Amino acid sequence: MDTNGDTASLKRKREPKDDPALSQKKHRRKSKLQGNATGEDASNDAALQQTDDDLELLDASSQSLSGPVRERVASWKLSKPMGGRMLDIDPVFSPDERHLIIPYNTSIQVYSTEDSLLVRRIALPLTRTDGENEFVSAHIVAAVLSKCDTDYVWVACSDGRIWHINWTSGSGADTPFRIEAKKVLDVTVDAVELGGKSEDVLLVLQRLTKGSAQVVAYNTKALSARTGKLVHTYDESPQLLRSVAGGRCVVAAAKGTLHIGLLKAKKPASLDDLAYRFHCFDVPDVVSCLDIRHTLRTTKKGGFELQSVDLAVGCARGAIYVYHDLLSKLPGEGSGSSKAGMIQPKKYHWHRRAVHSVKWSLDGNYLISGGYETVLVLWQVDTGRLDFLPHLSATIENIVVSPRGSSYAVHLDDNSTMILSTAEMKPTTYVSGIQSLVLGDRPSKESLIRRVWRPADEIATPLIAAVNPQSPSQMFLCVGNGQQASLGASSSTPLLQVFDISSFHGVTKHAIARTNPTDANITSEGVPVTEPTATKLAFSRDGKWLVSVDEWQPPERDADAFLTGSKTPAEACLERREIYLKFWEIGAEDQSFQLVTRINDAHHTDRTEPIFDLASDPTSSQFATIGNDGTVRFWAPRMRKRDGLAATGPDGEPLRSWVCSRTVSLPVYEQQDDSVEAAKNAPRSGAITFSEDGSILFAAFGPPSGALVVAIDTETGAFRDVVSGMFKGEIRAMKSLGSSLIMLSEDLVVYDIVSDELLYSYALKETSEAAKRLTQLAVNYDSRSVALVAPVPNQTQEKLKRGARSELVVFSVEEDEPRLITTFPQLITSVSAAPSSSGFIVVDSAAQIWSVTEGAEQAPLLQPLADLGVDDSAAAEEPTPDELQLQEGDASDEEMEDADQDVEVEDEDDTHAAVVAPQRLAEIFNAAPAFAMPPIEDIFYQVAGLFSTKPVNA
Repeated sequence: MDTNGDTASLKRKREPKDDPALSQKKHRRKSKLQGNATGEDASNDAALQQTDDDLELLDASSQSLSGPVRERVASWKLSKPMGGRMLDIDPVFSPDERHLIIPYNTSIQVYSTEDSLLVRRIALPLTRTDGENEFVSAHIVAAVLSKCDTDYVWVACSDGRIWHINWTSGSGADTPFRIEAKKVLDVTVDAVELGGKSEDVLLVLQRLTKGSAQVVAYNTKALSARTGKLVHTYDESPQLLRSVAGGRCVVAAAKGTLHIGLLKAKKPASLDDLAYRFHCFDVPDVVSCLDIRHTLRTTKKGGFELQSVDLAVGCARGAIYVYHDLLSKLPGEGSGSSKAGMIQPKKYHWHRRAVHSVKWSLDGNYLISGGYETVLVLWQVDTGRLDFLPHLSATIENIVVSPRGSSYAVHLDDNSTMILSTAEMKPTTYVSGIQSLVLGDRPSKESLIRRVWRPADEIATPLIAAVNPQSPSQMFLCVGNGQQASLGASSSTPLLQVFDISSFHGVTKHAIARTNPTDANITSEGVPVTEPTATKLAFSRDGKWLVSVDEWQPPERDADAFLTGSKTPAEACLERREIYLKFWEIGAEDQSFQLVTRINDAHHTDRTEPIFDLASDPTSSQFATIGNDGTVRFWAPRMRKRDGLAATGPDGEPLRSWVCSRTVSLPVYEQQDDSVEAAKNAPRSGAITFSEDGSILFAAFGPPSGALVVAIDTETGAFRDVVSGMFKGEIRAMKSLGSSLIMLSEDLVVYDIVSDELLYSYALKETSEAAKRLTQLAVNYDSRSVALVAPVPNQTQEKLKRGARSELVVFSVEEDEPRLITTFPQLITSVSAAPSSSGFIVVDSAAQIWSVTEGAEQAPLLQPLADLGVDDSAAAEEPTPDELQLQEGDASDEEMEDADQDVEVEDEDDTHAAVVAPQRLAEIFNAAPAFAMPPIEDIFYQVAGLFSTKPVNA
């Protein structure tokens, strides 16, 4: 068939008005996502509302459904989240420096400093629901090691909950204390001697109004009674709270002032006797971070008293102010004034923007600081000499000096933490999570002062992800250069992160587009340089090739230099848009990336046109793209030649490059009414997908509500079928599963291309344009199931930006009843089929991974420690006496005796010692990380099975 011929005879409109039977079939099922359901559907919607704190389906949802539907809904299970976002809170070293405790947005995770492995994940129930079934978001504000018992850590939440957790066992996470506080801003802990006994005293910085706060002291008894001792109140913007020397000195930082509190009584009898004398003085700039160093001296009675306090203050404009021997510069007790006046500090200035963290070295001779420049700076205090550790992977958020001073823990804002040895400044431990864009609950230190640019306030694009077919445990994610780099401009994602799900650890990162992580990343006007954004990612069938699409265009603020005629800034920027189609070869052994071919204008007219979709042939090394130029292009590898001969690599392997093997022009559906001209000028959209056998490429293209679906023969490029009327609004996604096409726009339509039948459809809820881009579709070929993700609408603008939620619907392509409907407390940014499983992997906007599995199947690669052995549905029950009866096919005792008589006893000379290959043992012990290993009893039987296997006689 000629692809350029008349296709009018092939068009078959699927409008319900043309076929009453199809109309009734198309609208006989309304989705649980539809907001204006009536009758039985409305009752089912109400029953399927998510109200459980653990996000499990309620039994109430099953009671309103029929028996088979109830079984289908119960057959799918949602796991607890894994991973998350490392918070802007100092990590905690254990006293022996063998463990590092890192606070996450929903958990506390303990890592081994020897091998960087996760030892324990302590989940905290931060997300809860109020009376109206709305999720209430709370975040961790502090995590401090107990001074009296170092096996415990104090964790404070913004809503007033405080946990006393044993990080060596995980106990205490279910029984928090609760204090009466409007909002908790910061917490510091010190061992204070009360009545001759040393105990932990928590100083809590609580917000009163937007510009005022108070400091309240609590011990364990006061936490239980919810009554603390008010220590200090000040009417300035509160920032930080620190204490040292057994509570003898307290520093409360406001936006532009410091409040220094000194303990009045040397040995208070009780918490009620705890009182401080506060002095305040102005700081030359806005405070962003601080650190205290103190020295004690021995008194005549054998006790200790505070001798000196040195204070290092990092500020929002890059300066560091050091106050030496601060106690000698404060007014005495008899002065009666709390205002200390202006105290002249020593100034250090190297950072161009806010100082995110500053710390004293253990001996007090050095200051260690870091910030947006991705450089660790070491200041010699006496001489001012600088040493640098440059070119870290992202903005430095937190720095912690180890108890022995032998190493530094550096937390970066790309969701990673490393431990550096102080002697060689080389990393000894590295922990990395998913590095996607996250909108945190705490504002960045860069926002303390007003910038010329406006940071991003919403996540408007999905997370581009793919799974390597040759390494199913590795996910490839398109990420940016840390949170600050992503928030400072458009959501650029020029890097490719390789994340291993089995070990739950980031493996490596590669730049797949132009990047400016450290050099000249700010314009002369002080605006961050915009980096390209990766929009598509796909692997070949054999996993040897990776194809990516990245886009970049100059921002409109820079368009004045090339404006000509009557062009608007937006049109001028579109003319200078750069869109690259890149083909990468992946090494078989070291998983290295090598750029083989770059196509500058894969789709173009009079200018570069965007690429709507990218698809990989499931049966061969072939790819296809569809663009705004209305064409589908097939891409295939060919032998690279040099002087007429095949070019080879260093090892003699043939070299290949990628070319366009075929171009197919698509027909455009034109509406035959008054809106023809409007349809021509409307923005177009498109999507493509291969059939499972690779013989057909389905392509959808056209204006809103006027797209055609074309079946293209991949061998000849001929049109096999053309269908219209399947999309309502803009095309969002299209997938092929067997003979069915799943098409997503404002409705989700399932259409059987072989029987020419519209099976069923779902109507999605009305959402904003930004939320529509986060509507996603995934297909699992093993379970023949489909996962649909859509943001939950009807939220306020603030909730849409930082508190938005998503809904996940899982259904079978053969049935129109959903198998699972659940709501997540965050936006879902990515959904994909789980490797080697019948379920799906979900990544949310908090950098957490969830697994959705079918039936009793578990996802061991994503199974947290809390799920091991505690799932009632999966746990093996003890057999009852009735179950111990002889089953059909089992041998009776008499038969077993007869069988024993027939067994020949082997000679001792024929016995052989069991020989087990090391890789067999490695398969058992390296099957999962330490926190997700099966019970030790199961491991014992697996190892014993290897050694007890009878050898095969020659």
